[in-house]
This record gives sequence, structure tokens and C-alpha cells, in this order.
Amino acid sequence: MSVDRVDRTGQVIGQRFRIDALIGKGAMADVYRAIDLQTSANVAVKVLRSALVSDSAVMQRFHREGEVQARLRHRNIAALLATGVTEQREPYLVVELLRGKTLRGVIKQEGRVAAKRASSYAWQALQGLAAVHAAGILHRDLKPANIMLEPSPGPIERVVLIDFGFASFDGSAKLTAQGTVVGSLRYIAPERLRGEPIDQRSDVYAIGVMLYELLMGHPPFHDDDDFALIEMHLNDHPPALDPALPRELETVIARALAKHQDDRYATASEMAAAIEAASLVIQ
Repeated sequence: MSVDRVDRTGQVIGQRFRIDALIGKGAMADVYRAIDLQTSANVAVKVLRSALVSDSAVMQRFHREGEVQARLRHRNIAALLATGVTEQREPYLVVELLRGKTLRGVIKQEGRVAAKRASSYAWQALQGLAAVHAAGILHRDLKPANIMLEPSPGPIERVVLIDFGFASFDGSAKLTAQGTVVGSLRYIAPERLRGEPIDQRSDVYAIGVMLYELLMGHPPFHDDDDFALIEMHLNDHPPALDPALPRELETVIARALAKHQDDRYATASEMAAAIEAASLVIQ
């Protein structure tokens, strides 16, 4: 059942952030463009929907998102600026206002992305991911919709990791009440589907899936049937890349998508170095 959104235009939240416009609607929260009255900067304010304040699981996830982002400072991670609670007892997060597109939007609009550009996107995402892992955090929901591409002075956009609602401090493979592993099925590593312990190499797997998707216009494993998709992650090797693409990138992807963690890159930084080396031969 849909719930009517509150018109917050003109409201001042936390005696500091004046709401300008609604810019995003999610299942849990609404996102508003606002003005920081202390700095005059434009920011984004994410407010949990009032109907969900009584849901302890949702509240825990929302607070965890703020707790995680408070530990992270990196140019490839969305910056958390403030947290608080509205007068109606709704928790909110204030983050930098991102004006670009999601990686999902770019893939949907353009299909395949040139190898050099795709490599840069993956390399930047891995820089941010390395900082996440260095803080003892796993993202657990890396996918194109959770990666923003922000305009930058250079030829390639700045990649920004967003949405840490499923992030974990302990790496436990928690399940929902329905027994489904959290995250998006197309990007979930095999060990998560097996209910085994996960670590930073599970996030590396998701980056490998996205690099393949950028190069080919679709993820390596895709099926409308969830059970068939799970079987692919568990048992199938990724289909070969287009022969016109650099073999070096296929080697990177094959290792990132290895079925067992010990056969993958040990860290995000190691995969980033492999992409950087492969990029030397990309025209």
C-alpha cells in the first residue's frame, strides 16, 4: 500500500537544512535537495518515512547506514555531513548533493562502454572500496544503481559509491526473514549464496560483475528465474568477452569472478592494480 509523502518544501530540519525540493523516493526514505543555512551549500537530506519509524529492523538499517558513512572519508565515497532526528522523530542523514547519473543509468542509455572508460570507472570504484574495507566495513550491495558518476574537470567522471544501508561491520552473511541474502542477486558472490562467511573479496566479485556489464552491456549471469541465476553464480564461468576487447581485461574479470574467494584478488587494491596494468594496452 502506498503512503502519501509529506510536503516538506520550505521546512528547516535540524535548525540548519532548509528543504528545497523532493528529488528521490525510495522504499524506506525520501531524498530532498536542501540548503545548508550555515554554509549556503546545496546538500541532500535523506529522511526515513514516518510510517517506518516503528519498524525496528528498518530503523537499525537506517542508523547503521549513518554510522558506516561517518567512518568514511574518500573522494570516491559519498560524504556524510550530518545526522539527526526531525521534530516528528524521523531520523535523517545529510550527504553531499550528487548531480550526476548512476552507472545503471549510463548502461541503460549507452549499452556498452568503451574499454578505457569502463576500466576507469572500475578502478575508481575500487579506490573507494579499498577505503571502505580499510575501515573494517563490507558494502554488500554493490551494483550499478549504487554507483554515481559525477561531472569532473577531467575527461572521465568521478565515481562515487553510495547507499550503505546493507553494509556490515562483521561480514556476517545475514538473511532476511524470508531467507534471502541481502543485496542484488545479479551481483552477489557465490559464497553468500552458499551461506558461507564473507569478506572483502565478496565485494570484489561485484566489481568484476559490473566491469563485465560495462564492457558487454549486460551482466555475465542474467536470467528472469532467480534459481537459474543462483545456479549460474555457483557453477558457470562468465561468457567470453567480445573478441575485439582487450584479453587483459578478460583475465582481470575471470579472476574477480572466481567461484572461490581464495582464487580471487585478495583486496580491492590488488584488483585496481591489475586494471591499471591492463589499461596500459588499451587504446
